[in-house]
Amino acid sequence: MRTTAIAAGFFATLVAATPAFAQTTTTSPEETTSAEETTSAPIPTWLKLSAYSGHAGEQVSVAAACDAEASPLTTRALRVTQPLAANAEGHQPWALFAETVIRDVSEGSYPVSFHCGGEPVTVYFTVLDRDSSPAPGKVDRGSAPSPGQTRVVPRGAPQTGDGSLAP
Repeated sequence: MRTTAIAAGFFATLVAATPAFAQTTTTSPEETTSAEETTSAPIPTWLKLSAYSGHAGEQVSVAAACDAEASPLTTRALRVTQPLAANAEGHQPWALFAETVIRDVSEGSYPVSFHCGGEPVTVYFTVLDRDSSPAPGKVDRGSAPSPGQTRVVPRGAPQTGDGSLAP
C-alpha cells in the first residue's frame, strides 16, 4: 500500500510539472547568430610602424587596423612605395599593410596618419639627422672607430664547441 501511495504521488508531481516543461523554448541558429553579432565589440583601430625613427632612405613597414573605409596614408616624412591595402587573399579584411621609404627631409618629428571611417588615426615618426650615422651597409673607412665598436670584424662561423657538453 505504501509503494502505491509513493508511486501515485510521483506521477501526480510529473503530471503537474508537464505544463512547465512544455513551455521551455529553444533558440534557432538564426536568432543566436544575430544576437552574437549585435553584442560583439568592434575591432579597435590602430596604426603601427616597423620603426618610429630612422634616416633618409631606410624602409619602414606600416600596419593598420580598420573595419571601415580607410583613406590613403599621409605624411611628409615617408614616401609610400606600396599603398595601404588589405591582404590580397582576403585574410583579416580589417588588416591593412603598406611599405614606405624615409624621405630626405630635415630632422624632426612628423605625423603619419590615415582616416578610418572618417576618424583620424595618427602616430609620429622621427627623421634623424643624416650626419649622425652612416647609411645602412656603408662603412666610412676614413674615420677611426668610435668607442665600443668592434675593431676587427670576425670571419667564418662562430666557434661554439663540438656539442659534447650538450645535455
